[in-house]
Amino acid sequence: MKPLFFLFFTISFLSTNLGFSQQKISSPFNLTEFDSIQHQRIYRIQVDGYQVVELVEFNNNKFEGTLTHLVWRLNRKEITKDSLIQKIAIPHHTVKKLMHELGNADFEYLSDCDEINNCIIGLDGTTTTFQSENVKKVNAASYWELESDYYYHQNNIEIPDEILKARKLISMINNEFNLDDQFKSFLNRLPKGRYRYGMVIMKKG
Repeated sequence: MKPLFFLFFTISFLSTNLGFSQQKISSPFNLTEFDSIQHQRIYRIQVDGYQVVELVEFNNNKFEGTLTHLVWRLNRKEITKDSLIQKIAIPHHTVKKLMHELGNADFEYLSDCDEINNCIIGLDGTTTTFQSENVKKVNAASYWELESDYYYHQNNIEIPDEILKARKLISMINNEFNLDDQFKSFLNRLPKGRYRYGMVIMKKG
């Protein structure tokens, strides 16, 4: 697994060496806005509302990427107060490698679950979204419980090829840095308190 580099943001109530930032409820991920003058293409993979991988190729053959984690901080009545964010810089050579591999695996041409026969969608659980942007088009495709076979086996449905393709894309990323492990590490470093991510509410300390 390749090392990642942390970007730290100053905040008002936590020490900066934790690598968290506090933001109000509005566009907390601060993603890159595509600009054809600067950018060749942008790839994003978002797991619900708590984890985003963003990979950017610039027109000058420069590459940048970030892995961002987010949880919402709750008060004792479990009302959302603000967000805690960790943003990690991905080494440029890793971004370049991933964008090459993902592009060759048809990242930009994924079909959304709504467009796929026998693609199962649930009301709870985790949704993974793949988004690509370039000068020609924007494409987005979302899948519910992407890495689980359970609901397909339970309903005696063959897993669609597009789901298997999306899983392969996630595996490519996990080969460089494991998304689950990175998020668990983020959660383990949170201060005491109540938090929410996706549909999960957790209490720490």
